[in-house]
Amino acid sequence: MQWTRYLLLALVLLQALSEAKRKKNNTKIKHDSRTHEDRARTSHSGISELQLSQEVPNQHMKHEGGHHQGGAHSAHSAHSAHRHHQHPTPEPYMLEQQPMTPEEQLEMRKSIRLLQIKDKVLTATGLLKPPNMTGVVISNNPDFHKIIEETTASAYTHEPLYNEDEPEIKSEKMFSPVEPAPPGLRIPAEMDVLYFKLNHEQLGNRVKRAILHVWLKPMYSELDRTVPVTVYKVSRPDNPDDFINTNEVTTVSESFDAMKGNWVDIEVFKLLQEWLNKPDENLGLVVTAYDSQGRQVAVTDPSEMPTNAPLLEIHTEETIRNRSKRNSGSNSLCSNSNNKESRCCRYPLVVNFVDLGWDFIVAPKVYEANFCNGKCPFLHAHKYAHTTLIQKLNSTNAQHGPCCGARKLSPMKMLYYDHDHQIKFDTIQDMVVDRCGCS
Repeated sequence: MQWTRYLLLALVLLQALSEAKRKKNNTKIKHDSRTHEDRARTSHSGISELQLSQEVPNQHMKHEGGHHQGGAHSAHSAHSAHRHHQHPTPEPYMLEQQPMTPEEQLEMRKSIRLLQIKDKVLTATGLLKPPNMTGVVISNNPDFHKIIEETTASAYTHEPLYNEDEPEIKSEKMFSPVEPAPPGLRIPAEMDVLYFKLNHEQLGNRVKRAILHVWLKPMYSELDRTVPVTVYKVSRPDNPDDFINTNEVTTVSESFDAMKGNWVDIEVFKLLQEWLNKPDENLGLVVTAYDSQGRQVAVTDPSEMPTNAPLLEIHTEETIRNRSKRNSGSNSLCSNSNNKESRCCRYPLVVNFVDLGWDFIVAPKVYEANFCNGKCPFLHAHKYAHTTLIQKLNSTNAQHGPCCGARKLSPMKMLYYDHDHQIKFDTIQDMVVDRCGCS
């Protein structure tokens, strides 16, 4: 019948419409799910990529010492607020739906400070990631160990506030280990070539001193109180089939106790300058030191005595003029056990690089970093009238006020290995929080 055909056709159309609607809903659900996952992933990875130059304050999680400025940032905040209103899933570390307890906030601030320190060290040293320390042996060189002791002792002393009127002279030391000689050289079997890799872009014209450290074995003869130590520069022969050429650079003679082993320090600054000006000529050194019986007593083979292998110590200097002076603040020290404390103040935080698994840091292994935490009520607003006004105008949340953050930070000296296993002695800025305050 005619009406039966119409009924069947209508049922087919209804079924097709229902199926299309179901597929559309499924697609939307998958898209929304993907959107939430992408947002969460982006937010989580963003924490590790943040330039953690300041700590985040209170529950608003802004950077320490930072302020909302400009209408563009206000528009961005309004857009973010609208977006979160549409999607209730919070982004980690960016928005808290439930107020944190004082204990939770304290632990959060401590964790953020630790992330900041790790990021600061890797960024300032240019390492980007911790070096692989497999097979590395610590040298017994006394100059090296003296620096370790001085660095460890200075970890608890801080330099004065920066002087804006005078440029800062940044000094750095590095110890380069011996490496295999460049390929293609014909070296006599009885000769050891000491080759030191140089980073020409890093050193440039900053080198001020270069010292070669060589260990002399005990000689057990009173006739060997003074042994001449000679350094030769290696160069290629005119005929590639010949052995390498050696040209004398310098000879030093020092008096010492022949019954004991001795480290000899040899100045090689001029030679290092030649290598920096002509990198292709850096083929290494040959060191000889013969006792009264004609025996080579200088350790020139690293495998013979790994802890007494030769080292090249390099001193550099660089003028830095972009330092800025920090504002002063409260030097109050709060206790981690005082959970009732709510004011903005400095809390103790001991950083142990051994516990972090950072074995590439030679010294200090442990230091006091400190961090800031606490509230800055509007009672402080009269001291920071302009800042408070800007914050109120640029925020959709009327609770914004002065932020608790670091107001004085000190640098710290550090001895560490780089990816080439060179040992560097450097000063890392802003490693210790000395004062906290509201602004």
